[in-house]
Amino acid sequence: MSEFQIMRDILSSTGIYDVSQGSDLYAEIMAYSEGLDMLFDEVNEMLRECFVSTAESYGLTYRESWIKKYNLDRTVSGRRNSIIKTLSVCQTDYTYSGMRKISDGFNIQGNFHAYTSPLKVTFECTDNINNIQKNTIENQMKRFMPCWLPFELVLV
Repeated sequence: MSEFQIMRDILSSTGIYDVSQGSDLYAEIMAYSEGLDMLFDEVNEMLRECFVSTAESYGLTYRESWIKKYNLDRTVSGRRNSIIKTLSVCQTDYTYSGMRKISDGFNIQGNFHAYTSPLKVTFECTDNINNIQKNTIENQMKRFMPCWLPFELVLV
């Protein structure tokens, strides 16, 4: 129900106001309702963009810039999932399952391998990405790895 309908019903129910079409009051509440409808649309959009699970545009862009993250999946659902997975990474996620959560946050496919001599972890990416994307993702994934553990992203 539009704001116009709500105001007209409320004013009509009092029996005091003439809210028939063509009256001055009808024109006045029509003008008010146009402004209120625009305002409520903006407030509803802002509320939607405040939450990752419902955001569709600037809410996702803001969070992606905030966490400085590159994501291969540019669909709305892919962007949402990437942000949610990234924000769910915590200090105990330095296991293989935790590392899988990290790679899922970038929406890239591949396998982690640990080496003892020399000590390092590699992620063999099976997705078709270019060297610029590889370097960007590798640098961003390093932020989630323990600082003492060398990490390398390898293209397969």
